[in-house]
Amino acid sequence: MSSNAITQLSGFAHLEDLPCFVLTCGQATAVISSYGAHLLSYKPTAEVEVIYLSPKAAWQNNTPIRGGVPVCWPWFGPVAAEFNPAAQKLPNHGVVRTELWQLVTQSVTGSAVSIEFSIETKALPYSDAPSYLSLTLQLTETALTLTLNSDQGIQQAALHSYFNVDSVHQVSVSPLSGDYLDKVQGGGRFVQTQAELKFTAEVDRVYLNTADELTLDQQSTAVQIAQLGHDASVLWNPWTEKAAALKDLPDTGYLDYVCVETARLDLSNKAPLQLVQQIRYLA
Repeated sequence: MSSNAITQLSGFAHLEDLPCFVLTCGQATAVISSYGAHLLSYKPTAEVEVIYLSPKAAWQNNTPIRGGVPVCWPWFGPVAAEFNPAAQKLPNHGVVRTELWQLVTQSVTGSAVSIEFSIETKALPYSDAPSYLSLTLQLTETALTLTLNSDQGIQQAALHSYFNVDSVHQVSVSPLSGDYLDKVQGGGRFVQTQAELKFTAEVDRVYLNTADELTLDQQSTAVQIAQLGHDASVLWNPWTEKAAALKDLPDTGYLDYVCVETARLDLSNKAPLQLVQQIRYLA
């Protein structure tokens, strides 16, 4: 008999009273909150946690959760002028990370478990029309897949995934050769000739036109990150000084994760959004 299931949970880790759902498929589990449709945990087995969640993360008082997989939409980073014609004070990474999403559907079969959340924004700073956004999480015994859909035209989006690592010094991500925008160096455009990125200092890069599959390698394990509907991948680690300045991250927390984010950032693309990230752990 299959033990696959979806159960509700109030609170996860130190995040008290947070509305959550636990998905179980074979040995694999995932935890997602309706607050921000935010993935908090993915364990392909009971002993392995793929996703990093800051032990100092908070969610009360409209606080974005540090770690997991935040949904960034309809803009990425600081709001650009295209999204903010009235020059309002608006949060980084959009308007849905600190909202409660609605549960749409749940599905449990012998081979997969899935859950879908949606949110309708009544208005955006650049549009009076309501907008619909949905996130579907599918868990199988071998992979976790996040699919973000929207009916909006002008938009940016990212699945801002924090990956748990034993040490940032032992991590590489590949293939990442080609053009990238470096926010550490004022947003300048550079070309990477090596096939992989290693972390030896602060990294805040937007790699353009990246492959449909990236690999995060550690010494004895790897995570494959498949992505569709993207035009960029964002690589981020704040390193020492910026980590110490973040109140919701331990001073040494930068050692424990890297962000490999699947993103759609080109504003000339007016097609409806479908952004997919699939995570597969390789022992």
